[in-house]
Amino acid sequence: MRLYMTGADGSLGKALTQELSTDPRTAGWTVQGVSVTDFDIGDEAAVLASVESFRPDIVLHLAAISIVAPCETDPGLALRVNVSGVHQVAEACRRVGSKMVYISSDYVFDGAGAPEDGYRETDVPNPLSVYALTKLAGEQIAAHVPEHLVVRTSWLFGGAAENNDDVLATIRAAERGEQQKLIDDQYSRPTYTVDLARALIHLITLDEFPTGTVHAANEGWATRYELGAYALSQYDPKLNADHPPTAISFDECEFVGGRPRFSAFNTDRLAGLGFAMPDWRDAVNRHCAVLPRPATPERTI
Repeated sequence: MRLYMTGADGSLGKALTQELSTDPRTAGWTVQGVSVTDFDIGDEAAVLASVESFRPDIVLHLAAISIVAPCETDPGLALRVNVSGVHQVAEACRRVGSKMVYISSDYVFDGAGAPEDGYRETDVPNPLSVYALTKLAGEQIAAHVPEHLVVRTSWLFGGAAENNDDVLATIRAAERGEQQKLIDDQYSRPTYTVDLARALIHLITLDEFPTGTVHAANEGWATRYELGAYALSQYDPKLNADHPPTAISFDECEFVGGRPRFSAFNTDRLAGLGFAMPDWRDAVNRHCAVLPRPATPERTI
């Protein structure tokens, strides 16, 4: 099998690259990862040339601007990357005959009148921000590929950049002695990049490629405060005691771009396809165990 991955330098891309190389089902696959350093994802000719030269069986499209505020302040860039980029990749898949997997977001929902057991794949989206609108548009574009799979996920952590990893941001801010305010009435399902990577590998190695939409997220709901406080307590109890986060309400925050108060998924379809995601607390424990620790200053005698 030949697998092509956009956004290979992102947190999910790096986790996937690692898991693909070690999973016995995919260890022998030929994998090509590309990122923004290779070409502009909105460049039709560049995307087509790259995909056509590799001729993949499956394309995993991860490349995106995944932070709400930059999309809101520069909608032109958001459209180029999150909409035009998906279009170029989808067209390349159609020409080459590749299957396409597109990563979307819980933010396509508005949080109003959410089902008690979480949003299902069949629930109707209602985006509240430019970011969410572009992700939903990407879903609709990907659907034009005959064999396509949309995987929605939520609150990803496990990367190396604080601006899009709440767990890392909370821990590093505490290490700097900063006072943190975390929202305690906005709910979703925190998701570890490693677990999502494993779920994706499971889906693309099934005997029959699943099509349509699948929700993939770690088990259990949490607020931003619960996630941050738990992560800090597991990473360093003393640091948590010295610099604990403060809980604030959703209404106290002046967001750039709308966000749903509740966007937790129902993941019954993923379970029905044979993959059970671990609880988010277990995922946080594993992530904290591998996070680099600050260097200990050398003692002089």
